[in-house]
Amino acid sequence: MPFTVKNSQLSTDALNSLNVIMDKDINASAAFKLLRITKFISSIVESKIKAEQMIFEKWSKKDENGKQICGQDENGADIPDTIILSDLDSFSKEMSDLLNIENEIPYEKITFEELGIKSLKVKDLAKIQFLFIDFED
Repeated sequence: MPFTVKNSQLSTDALNSLNVIMDKDINASAAFKLLRITKFISSIVESKIKAEQMIFEKWSKKDENGKQICGQDENGADIPDTIILSDLDSFSKEMSDLLNIENEIPYEKITFEELGIKSLKVKDLAKIQFLFIDFED
C-alpha cells in the first residue's frame, strides 16, 4: 500500500541513511524493494533541493552586481555560507509550504524483520523512520 512522506522528512541525510542499510547484508527481496524506494525518493529530494535553492535565490538580498549579500560579523567580515534575506516572513512562508508538501510513495513500507539486520544506528533510523511499518501511529 502506498504511503505519504512530507518534504521535511526527505533529505540527502535520509538518502545516506538508506545507503547505509543497503550496504548491509539484507534479504534480497527487501534490498530490491529498498532500491526502488530509494530511486523514487532520490528524484523527490533532487526536486526539493532545486526548489529550496530557488526560494533562497528569490528572497536573498543582492548587491548592485546581482551577487547575494553575506551576513557579517561584528568586525564587518563576511560570514561564510550565510545570506541576508530581503523578506524573512515571505521566505519562511514559501519554505514552510515547500516542506509541508506530501509525496505519495507508490511502494509498501517495510519492516525490520524483512531486512533481516540485527542493528542500525539510531541516527540513521531517525532519518528514515517514515519508511518502516514498525513506526506507524
